[in-house]
Amino acid sequence: MHLGTSITPFGHHLAAWQKNGSVNALRFDRISEQVKRAQDAKLDFVLFADNFGHRPVKNLSAQTVPFEPTTLIAALATMAGKIGLIASAAMDQHEPYNLARRFASLDTISHGRTGWNYIAASASAKAAEYIDVVSRLWDSWEDDAFVYDKNEGRFFLPQKMHVLNHVGENFTVRGPLNVNRSPQAKPVVATLLRSQTLELAAQKAEVIFLDVSSPEELKSTLTNFHEALDRTGRKRSDIKILVNIVPYIGETKNEANKLRQELSGLIEVNEQTSGIELVGTAQAIADQLEKWSELVEGFISLSPFLPNGRDPFIESVVPELQKRSIFRSEYAGQTLREHLSLPRPAHPATAMTEQAS
Repeated sequence: MHLGTSITPFGHHLAAWQKNGSVNALRFDRISEQVKRAQDAKLDFVLFADNFGHRPVKNLSAQTVPFEPTTLIAALATMAGKIGLIASAAMDQHEPYNLARRFASLDTISHGRTGWNYIAASASAKAAEYIDVVSRLWDSWEDDAFVYDKNEGRFFLPQKMHVLNHVGENFTVRGPLNVNRSPQAKPVVATLLRSQTLELAAQKAEVIFLDVSSPEELKSTLTNFHEALDRTGRKRSDIKILVNIVPYIGETKNEANKLRQELSGLIEVNEQTSGIELVGTAQAIADQLEKWSELVEGFISLSPFLPNGRDPFIESVVPELQKRSIFRSEYAGQTLREHLSLPRPAHPATAMTEQAS
């Protein structure tokens, strides 16, 4: 089972800040404490969503984080040395070259623990071309391109540098990047599945986040995705699917329900946080996740409330899953790809050489 958590200062319920609000929760050290606790629990990754810099009008967004995500994970990578760091970035806010360079830099800084959660408006040809350009820019250098040969005065081998020279319908990008390949070769590509981007996700994503509200919707969404995947020729084993869950946890189910009702009573409109709501004890929630793990590879927790900045899911449900030996107790690898059991992509030039031989 793979587990991640989406980081927010107060919790993902829209009223969490009203119950537990403090300006201190917005400080970098408080957010880094959350990340370190997730790392101590051996989670695969933390996710930083983005509301595109829009200021709230009437209420705080459940995804309010007071930092731009990629800037934030650059700092966190130096403070948490094991856990994966996934940042959201929208295609319509970044040129392909600049985005590719930014995430390649983050992957180098983190020693191969970065993921890009792409945000696309539609499954258009332009979006597909964008992802292709970014991915190919990440192949600007072969793994052994930099030799640092002082005697010969060779910093790198020119034949192992690959200029993109992309001229497409929507983008013209020469390249190459000036960033070497990371220990995991290139960042993991993730996305939140939407109906309008279903085909794009099936073609390009390595990690899929599912935003569904019930087990029935989960099964229906999986059926639609598998049909789209069949049209691409990709294997289901090439992709990790994680379901958004919203866990309300208590010593009893009544206590968990009381927390849910209390949070909902603090706001005028009862807007539900995206994900399947799970209400009950840590053991009961672990039972549900164990059952659903037959359908998907894992889950991403959107904890609705963080009392004193601590995450009840990490402190109660994760240990229960570890006790059942269905979630790791120690990291086996170093990179995000290793955490997620995703293969390290071979450089295209290397793959062609191996095929020729």
